[in-house]
Amino acid sequence: MGADDGRKLLMSDSNRLEKTVTAEGLLWGSEVANEYHGIASSHMDDQWRDYINPFFEKYEFDLTKTIDFAAGFGRNTKKLLEAGAGHVMMVDFNQECIDQLKSTLEGPRAKSFKNDGYSLSGLSDQSASFFYSFDAMVHFDMEVIISYIPEIARVLKSGGHALLHHSNYSKNPGGDFRANPHWRNFMTAAILKHVAIRSRFDVIEQREVPWGEEQIDCISILRKK
Repeated sequence: MGADDGRKLLMSDSNRLEKTVTAEGLLWGSEVANEYHGIASSHMDDQWRDYINPFFEKYEFDLTKTIDFAAGFGRNTKKLLEAGAGHVMMVDFNQECIDQLKSTLEGPRAKSFKNDGYSLSGLSDQSASFFYSFDAMVHFDMEVIISYIPEIARVLKSGGHALLHHSNYSKNPGGDFRANPHWRNFMTAAILKHVAIRSRFDVIEQREVPWGEEQIDCISILRKK
């Protein structure tokens, strides 16, 4: 394969990812402010206690510069700030979510960043000490997640951790994720572990968790080498 062929292949991959994130990433804006963001926010304290806090108690995460990825309307950012995050970079693809974050949370300890839906190109290398995503990547297409893992490694400093809540639903490959339970996209703990290891991460824990269905989700804790 020549250089021109390689560039064409990369462009093809980018075009496919752009179509995927445009089709799926725009479902989470102001049109679901009450049905999704409002309800999810009302459950945040319980979910933090049951799913997130046990990891915070177990590991010494450095929250000095934290990325809240797919931040939505900011319910996770609020909890991260309460947990002692020095500064939170709130990243989302949806412009309506960015507008909400700017109007409600942006300030000395939090700043919003709009990304392209499959990379973290607006963030500098080794600019974060902790990368966090909860109740968002569970809906991401597998190829989109695979494109993000090396980017997460790029923006994390050496020794930095990532906490990723993702789907562990292996049924209906190639199907519409909206036909799956709780809109879980096709993904597994094993696939994420494989890609993470190839991206210079140590996978220090993977905990499968139920979400209305047994073991439908997984929380993976990664540490950059």
